[in-house]
Amino acid sequence: MDQPYVRCLMVETGQEGNILRLLGARRIGRGLCPLRTRIRKIRGTWRQDMIRLLPGYVFVFTEREEPIRRFYQLEHMLRILRYDREPEGYLRGADLEFALLMRELDGKLGLLEAVEEDGFIRVTDPLLEALRGRVLSVQRGKRQAEVQIELMGEPVVLHMNYRLTGRNGKPLDPAEETVIEMLEDESDEWITAWTPDFSDDLIEKLDLETEGEDTP
Repeated sequence: MDQPYVRCLMVETGQEGNILRLLGARRIGRGLCPLRTRIRKIRGTWRQDMIRLLPGYVFVFTEREEPIRRFYQLEHMLRILRYDREPEGYLRGADLEFALLMRELDGKLGLLEAVEEDGFIRVTDPLLEALRGRVLSVQRGKRQAEVQIELMGEPVVLHMNYRLTGRNGKPLDPAEETVIEMLEDESDEWITAWTPDFSDDLIEKLDLETEGEDTP
């Protein structure tokens, strides 16, 4: 899909996975809700899992124009983000570039690279520039940076974890970083960034189940 039609949906937080499933089941398009790598120190050990980068946001890639009504028929759907002069809600400019970047990264963002200079943490990861992001603050204890980006003309703050590296780009403490990378996923539930692939039989089954849920 070289030049897809891309929209951004606002959905109920926590229901992103259901929206991804329904987009595939109803053959509307391929949904993407980007994930980021999170690290937490629990009982002295760094734990790693994947969580939503933008809770409540789902990007939808379609090969053709789809009527807006099809999206509003989805459960847990709130609204389509639109520009003042773009009633159909197709992304353009920097917003489209952001969605395409998320697709290029397969919807998964790793730890940001950062260095410590004169007692200050500086995020050096090229992804920061690609996101057109600005670091607002850094929490050393959590290894977390608040990064502000702009989406649909509005500021959005992302919480992203970082890993300290030396000037050569290698981890300052290889042993510790290896432990972080090797730990099993600690997520409470299985999550995915993309709309799953469905067979025709499964699509038909899910459509029937969904229609039944909508019936009072």
